[in-house]
Amino acid sequence: MTNSQKAKKYGKSAGSSKRAGATAAPAPRRGQHVHEMPNGALKAEPAKASSASIVVGAVLVIGLAIWAYYHAVVLPGFSERAAGGMGVPELQFGGFDQPYIAQFSQALGDTGLGDYTGVHATTGLFAPLLFALGLLLFFGLNTAKRAVKWLFWLVALAYALVFVLGNRALEAAVASPDDTALVSSASGLVFARWALLAAVIVVALIVNIMVVRRKLNDFAQGKLPGQKPHD
Repeated sequence: MTNSQKAKKYGKSAGSSKRAGATAAPAPRRGQHVHEMPNGALKAEPAKASSASIVVGAVLVIGLAIWAYYHAVVLPGFSERAAGGMGVPELQFGGFDQPYIAQFSQALGDTGLGDYTGVHATTGLFAPLLFALGLLLFFGLNTAKRAVKWLFWLVALAYALVFVLGNRALEAAVASPDDTALVSSASGLVFARWALLAAVIVVALIVNIMVVRRKLNDFAQGKLPGQKPHD
């Protein structure tokens, strides 16, 4: 039947093509674009910051572990095995003189000198580089001011550079113990290495204090993840 026939037989409501009580489906809402959000609506995700902290912490711990292994295990073991128990030059914190290097070179011999170079090319290379990488990430993540961040980075980079150059100078000095200039430069680089390590420790302590103070301030203001803000 047509709509007019249905209306005559069943009433006017039957002639409508839409059933009574039916409502039109709402139009799908378009998602809000990031540029259309008001100020303060876009917030950082705490999970991302936490993940970055975990990665940085892992790299720093690995670098520190390799550094400790090199100085506490590799170098003393090499000294006992190849140098007859005579201490290696890089563990002489205040530097050394020419008679010491001449005695160390004689204790090593040609075979020991090759092994000494091999130690510097493996663990002696990875230890400062990974340690410095961990420091760079740690300082960069936890230092807000750009100028201060660059200053801290320069300390870490200087330590790694002096460490690597010092190893090369030590190899040259041990190979030519009669060269006063080589021995003096190697001794100076070893002293600078330990002085820069002390500077790195001071900077790391400063950064840790900054992190603790920032956390305490955030806690006092109720800004920590999962913490209810104060009224």
